[in-house]
Amino acid sequence: MPNRRLLLEAATTSQYVGRIVERQLEPVGIPGYLLALLTHVRDHAPVTPSTISDVSGVPMTTLRDNIQRLVDRRLVRRTGHPHDGRSYLLVLTPKGKRVTDAAGDALLDAYLALEQRLPRPLHEYEEALEELNETLRDVLGEPAEEPAPLARTAPRRRAAPR
Repeated sequence: MPNRRLLLEAATTSQYVGRIVERQLEPVGIPGYLLALLTHVRDHAPVTPSTISDVSGVPMTTLRDNIQRLVDRRLVRRTGHPHDGRSYLLVLTPKGKRVTDAAGDALLDAYLALEQRLPRPLHEYEEALEELNETLRDVLGEPAEEPAPLARTAPRRRAAPR
């Protein structure tokens, strides 16, 4: 019988990450699933919902509701699409920028604590997870996405205490 441990371990990892993110974001006042969407908007703006769906893996049906939640919270706004009257573009509002900045600061401590405890270099885990995600997309029959440059997604480092 084949070993089916990989999917179980990946699901367990997802649960731990989710718990850490929610704990760190609670004071900021945004749930992790909305922060992930808000971060994709920030990183790709101005951006169409279909592009966000492609880069996040979130189905359009789920995405529409979550975009509306971000609009209702005044974290993003819709603007007209210059080339497609049936679509729209998403951009961060000033409040959305403040929330992503605050969330980044809140998550920094978790990133640093995790990195300090890893038995191997961080890049080894990042590369393995990237490969796993590419393979999972392939199993689903979804096209591979262009990997985001690590420098854009890496947390900022705080200066050492004096």
